[in-house]
Amino acid sequence: MASKKRTSLSKSAGFGVKSLTPELKRAEALMIKQKWSQARACLNNLNHSYPNNADVLSHLVNVCYELKDLHGYERACEMLLIADPKNADAAYSLAGGHYANLHPILALQAFQYAVNRFPNHEKANDARALIVELDEKVDKLLAEMNLTRSDGWEIAVLHERAQGYLNQGEFEQAKKANQELIRLRPDLVSSYNNLSLISFTQGDLAEAIGYCQKVLEIQPDNIHALSNLTRYYFLNGDIEQAFINCEKLKNSQAEGWDVWTKKAEALSYFGDDEGILQLFEQASSSDKLQYASLTGLFSHLVAVAMARNGRDYEARKLWLQASEDTQGSELAQANLEDLKKPIGQRHAPWALPFGCWVTKSTMEHLSDLVNSSSKKKSEQYLVTSSKDYFDKNPHISHLIPILLDRGDPQGREFAFRFASFAPSEEMLAALRDFAISQRGPDAMRNQAAITVAEAGLLPESGVKLWLRGEWQEVNLISYELHEEPTVTTHSRQVKILGAKAVSLMKTGEVEKAVEAEKILQKALEIEPDAPDLLNNLAGTYQVQGRTEEAYKLLSYLSSKYPDYLFPIMSLARLKISDGEIAEAEALLKPLISRKRFHFSEFGNFCNAQIELFMAKKENSGARSWLQMWENFDPENPELLRWKIKLGGKNLLNKLSRMSGWGLGG
Repeated sequence: MASKKRTSLSKSAGFGVKSLTPELKRAEALMIKQKWSQARACLNNLNHSYPNNADVLSHLVNVCYELKDLHGYERACEMLLIADPKNADAAYSLAGGHYANLHPILALQAFQYAVNRFPNHEKANDARALIVELDEKVDKLLAEMNLTRSDGWEIAVLHERAQGYLNQGEFEQAKKANQELIRLRPDLVSSYNNLSLISFTQGDLAEAIGYCQKVLEIQPDNIHALSNLTRYYFLNGDIEQAFINCEKLKNSQAEGWDVWTKKAEALSYFGDDEGILQLFEQASSSDKLQYASLTGLFSHLVAVAMARNGRDYEARKLWLQASEDTQGSELAQANLEDLKKPIGQRHAPWALPFGCWVTKSTMEHLSDLVNSSSKKKSEQYLVTSSKDYFDKNPHISHLIPILLDRGDPQGREFAFRFASFAPSEEMLAALRDFAISQRGPDAMRNQAAITVAEAGLLPESGVKLWLRGEWQEVNLISYELHEEPTVTTHSRQVKILGAKAVSLMKTGEVEKAVEAEKILQKALEIEPDAPDLLNNLAGTYQVQGRTEEAYKLLSYLSSKYPDYLFPIMSLARLKISDGEIAEAEALLKPLISRKRFHFSEFGNFCNAQIELFMAKKENSGARSWLQMWENFDPENPELLRWKIKLGGKNLLNKLSRMSGWGLGG
């Protein structure tokens, strides 16, 4: 019922309007550009500084609607109606917000108010029909709470308001409302469950567990309490208790709202994809599936389990279904957006956001740790602090391999960084398992593999990693690249001559190479033994087809200047072009263990290695070197040439679509 129609604006007079105007215009500009999230942040700040301003709140209603933030929409409508009681659009929109957020009693009240107050509004007839529909259901809803209209109406209203506060993140108001409900109804298990969620969000895990246990004293098989306890024990590292409660949850036949979702949610913490798929089969054959599908979260959780089992087509269908719903839509949409990326850059699928895995207090402690390290400007301090934190909080260490396997982008990045900062035996094992898995982006797994190889837990060569959607053999060597000069600085005159010669050689034309040779000879008269000048001279010989002279000069330079790498790599590439593969491999092999390269040296080295593997008809090895090259020097212009050559026609077609030019045949 949430109407797309814009709410009308009422001019707000009063304190601070003049200074409010520039920020309000900024928010309006963001809305015009459809930068909805930034506009919401701007308007929320304004609402904090200028409460009850109808202009701000009217915009906030519209922005929340565009973002499909229905809890925020409901709250903004409520505040707008308080600020502007004569706003008919706000009255009907608030009723629609209550209805969309499954607060039927609040919706009934709000629709009745809107129709009585604004009977001629364009939505009035729709509202009257919904009043009839909701009024018929109210008695049943009250009965489920052991209430009647005469003695329980206010309790039911407070119950839905408490739920609304919780969904909107108004935790203190939610806490007070639920405590009042328990005072009125000491056996109201939903309020204990809500208080448990609030305690968890605020970082008091022991109190959260206590509230759940209180629920189970009243209802031993309560779905929500068992699901929440499974989560709390799991995150606290008490896997045995988590498993016990999860088994009770799976076997529970208790009725309750969104039963299938709560079961799937608990199983998602364990990564029990098979169990979730079995739930889906049970739900599909049950008339209770309608309750699970109302939120969309169940569809999302099932889609993740399908995707993790290779059922991508079915997963996408369910995600699209969930992305049109009120709950689970954001997670579903985030997964779908991530799947649009190239296969080697994806995090999807993930079931739960990072905030579901850590408490607020944990996030605050980790933030303080990073900030204090930043102030001290010491990486070693962060390493030591991270190790100390993990030693004192073993339940966080327990989460690292789990987040690497099935965390969202933020959660996986957190796990990867802290495991790398505090590389204990346990953390290295987690990084190793992640490196050889098929989860997460290629670059992150490749870096994890290098870290583990340096610790001796993986060999440096011949390791198979999942890259670009297939298993490939790679070398796990960490290189340091620098921009320091590779030879002694030349005189100004020689610099000018050398630069001119290189510019001529880049054309690849024989005539220009002849001219470059003459210039280099002049430079060598001034600095006769400069290895870079001699190496470039050998290059002019190659362009002119004087291969024997090039061989001779490059062999001389390789022998005399073993630390100057360009002649060695040029000689190897010459041998590759002549079919002398074994000789070329012998020249390049010692360089693999070299840890430090100039950027240009590394580019030449990778070029030579790719050419070597291509000559050996081992394209996977060539791609491995290309991947490593891209990891270390992603801006190198030579990468594209090799990507096209190794990617084949599919990559060419993709580039043609991006650039607008077409391929024939």
